This record gives sequence, structure tokens and C-alpha cells, in this order.
Amino acid sequence: MEEKLAPELILKMFAETDKILTEKFAETDKQIKELAEDRKATDKQIKELSKNIGGISNSNGKMAEEMIYNALNRDKTFAGIKFNDIDKNMKLHSSFLNLKGEFDVVLKNGDTIGIIETKYKVEKDDIIDLVEKKTINFRKLFPMFSDYKILLGIGGMSFENDAITTAKEKGIGIIKVVGDKLEYQTENVKIY
Repeated sequence: MEEKLAPELILKMFAETDKILTEKFAETDKQIKELAEDRKATDKQIKELSKNIGGISNSNGKMAEEMIYNALNRDKTFAGIKFNDIDKNMKLHSSFLNLKGEFDVVLKNGDTIGIIETKYKVEKDDIIDLVEKKTINFRKLFPMFSDYKILLGIGGMSFENDAITTAKEKGIGIIKVVGDKLEYQTENVKIY
């Protein structure tokens, strides 16, 4: 025979279950809010860390650029060619051409331009960008040098293996920062 529960007992059981569930939901909501606040704090820390790492990388890149510029400025020679002038961070924006360019180090003499791109870490894509984009943009942005021979160089504190191989294949001079000295590999530099 089936036993029936009294309606009062059923209501009491529902009330107790409801109370337990309400307490558990409140506890879960509190935990979710705490996790959300922890996540916000973690996101803030990650953002700060990313900013610091980016700052370190930028500082290292600027240090490499400064060392390379200073060395080239001392004797104004690159790939065995003597230059008369040197510019750092040569920039131009042409609304007419819808083109802008920034060139880290530019060496000039009567018929030759040396464009030296500097990076903290040189990658293969930096070499390709230098040949396929920067050189073309330089000629468009500075038409007064359109008849000049262009020599290309890439300098940095570290190089991916593919970057060195690609630079040599493309006839681009390599300037490596090694401690407080520079190593030049310019024997295969070609004219662009």
C-alpha cells in the first residue's frame, strides 16, 4: 500500500528545499562576482605586463637604431661606399599619393642612397618588406632621388636564421649589434 505524505509535510519539504537552493544560488552568485573581480584584476595585470614588455622591446629597438646610426654617422661608410650625409628617421606622408613612409637611417651622396632598416629582432618578413615595399615607397615619396642607386641594409640585435639567409639572397647588407660592437656583412650588397 502506498503511503501518502501530508500536504503540510510536502510544503515543509518544498520550503526547506527552496531555502537550501536560495542559499546555494546566493553563494554561487557571490563566487561568480568574486571571479569576475579577480578576472578584472588579472586582465589589468596582463595589460600592464604587455605594456611593459612592449616598452622593453621598443627600448631595445631604439637602442639598436641608435647604435647603428651612431656607428654609420662616425664614418658614413656602408658596403664600402663613402656617403656625405646621413638622416635618421626620415619621414614623409603624401596625401596626394596616399602614401607614407619612415626610413630609420638614410645615407646619401651624389648618386647613391643607403637605406638601413633597424629592428630589435630582424625577421624574414622585415627583409621582404624592405625590398618589396620600403624601397618602392622611398622612390615614390622622394622623386628627387629616383635616378640614384639604392643600397639596402638591415640592422638589429638578433636575427632569425631565415632573415640572414633571405637578406644575403636579396643582396641586403647585415649589421648585427654584438655587445657594444657592430658586425657588418656587406660583401654581397646589390644595387636596387
